Amino acid sequence: MNLLGKIIVACSLLLTQVSQASIIYQNDFEASAGAQWSTSLLDITPVGNRSFLGQFGNETVSLSLDNLEAHNTMTISFDLFVIQSWDGNQVSGGGFDVFTFGLANGLSLLSTTFSNTPEFNHNQSYSASNANGDFVAHTGAAEINSLGYSFYGDSVYNLSFTFAHAANDVQFNFNASGLQSMADESWGIDNVVVEVSSTNNIPEPSTLFLFALPLLALARKFN
Repeated sequence: MNLLGKIIVACSLLLTQVSQASIIYQNDFEASAGAQWSTSLLDITPVGNRSFLGQFGNETVSLSLDNLEAHNTMTISFDLFVIQSWDGNQVSGGGFDVFTFGLANGLSLLSTTFSNTPEFNHNQSYSASNANGDFVAHTGAAEINSLGYSFYGDSVYNLSFTFAHAANDVQFNFNASGLQSMADESWGIDNVVVEVSSTNNIPEPSTLFLFALPLLALARKFN
């Protein structure tokens, strides 16, 4: 490759956003919750014998992580188990059945309703692309009635959120409200993965141009 070609490749690399990602926490709850959680309560689904964190009612469950490596972006993914007769947006059916998720510092990542009762036309706020609408029950669910719960069944939602974050610790809060007794409506969490990444700054186009211009001129001189 001649000098001009090498300079073009170098400039292209400067325009590339370099991101290094690493998983800092994961748990499928097959063994234990661990000290990072505010609760150690585990349960097993009637079908599939899937161990998960739960069951919970109208309460907040927290995940706290500290001593994090340097980063500027964080992603958390988890499966939400919506168990039994959640009524979504229907006040007359016992709703609103609300699930919220966010950081203890006040950053809200999700506030929505879920419904497992399409028999009564009880809609929910959640869909895969919008958490504030009016959608039929189970919209956006990855699984429907796969866990084996009676009394209007269950649903599973694969949720993932990416946000700016640079602190060396974080606390996630999972919360449900508006639910009836746990014999009727409950929830759980499974397959939690937390990932951080650091993205290098990309030079401004004007800066890159000023850097590349004399090099290109020099390359033309020697080619």
